[in-house]
Amino acid sequence: MPRRRNNPADLWLPSRVYRGRKSYEFHPKSGGSVRLHPIRRDQQGNLVETDEVKRAVIQAKLKAESGFIQREDIDWLFDLYTKSPQFAKLAFKTRQEDEIRLRRLRLVFGSMLPRKVTSGHIRQYMDTVGETAPASANRDHGFLSRVYSWAKERNIVNDNPTRDVKKFEEKPRDRYVEDWEYDLLYQIALTTSYPWIAPMMEFAYLCRMRSQEIRSLATDRHLLPEGIFVERGKGSANEITLWSERLKDAVSLAEKLLGKGSQTENIPLFPARSGGFIGKSAFSSAWRRVRAKAMEEGMVLNGDLVILKESFNFHDLKAKGVTDHETKASGHKSKKMQAIYDRKPTMTKATR
Repeated sequence: MPRRRNNPADLWLPSRVYRGRKSYEFHPKSGGSVRLHPIRRDQQGNLVETDEVKRAVIQAKLKAESGFIQREDIDWLFDLYTKSPQFAKLAFKTRQEDEIRLRRLRLVFGSMLPRKVTSGHIRQYMDTVGETAPASANRDHGFLSRVYSWAKERNIVNDNPTRDVKKFEEKPRDRYVEDWEYDLLYQIALTTSYPWIAPMMEFAYLCRMRSQEIRSLATDRHLLPEGIFVERGKGSANEITLWSERLKDAVSLAEKLLGKGSQTENIPLFPARSGGFIGKSAFSSAWRRVRAKAMEEGMVLNGDLVILKESFNFHDLKAKGVTDHETKASGHKSKKMQAIYDRKPTMTKATR
């Protein structure tokens, strides 16, 4: 309820509007002031508050209040964060994924004031999204937490409402790709419009690489005399995978299928038709089509029709490479992450 004006001459003033030294000022709840209209006085120094002046002050206040609310909602906070140096320092892939999350979160929270969002609001959002996509709900939770932590450090908000909201439990993937399943997709890829998927599979398995790392391979930077320089993302340790005959064959096949990129520097090993690097959407579409053909049509191998019965992700090929590697090398710095990528039980001897 607005505070009652003591002076009857002030009753026309809109709420949170006061006379300053030289102008009428709007004082929003979050602090500060906005100048609305200059104060007019006659030759004797008396206030001149005609109907025209009053209308101008009221209209200016409405305009300022509307603009202030727009600047203070969560859409405004999202814009502040995504334009910050802290956001710019994130990996390119992380920023891309955050933009996708932003589109979902803006629809729900965009018009709310950051200080008015409670843990209950976030819990309700999590439960709604988590019914069909618990992993997506958890990632959205993480992004919101990051934004609120950033805002709290800068006194934009007083609390982080995500702190008391639990994420959904996620079961780690344990899908191990059998050799015959790998061979089936490899051979089928060679018969499709996307034969370059086959050598990509080899890099994922032999070098334990992610699809992004493979698509970013450049012949002038990553193909070294001693092996493949694996420039890992997500904080994993870079390494050089030494040449083997099978790895050399994978490089030769890629160059045979795709030729050389048109760039003079940072030349892609897997160039797109434009000559640059193959994009994520083009790769994902090709992988899905190759996998679908393996599940729907299969292929005759050694006289028998072989069909893929259980789907697997391209990223599972890296896990297969880690599992089959004699030292379980994955490029991960922590033992916990190494364990996630080892998909087979450890063989141990009996006590006696």
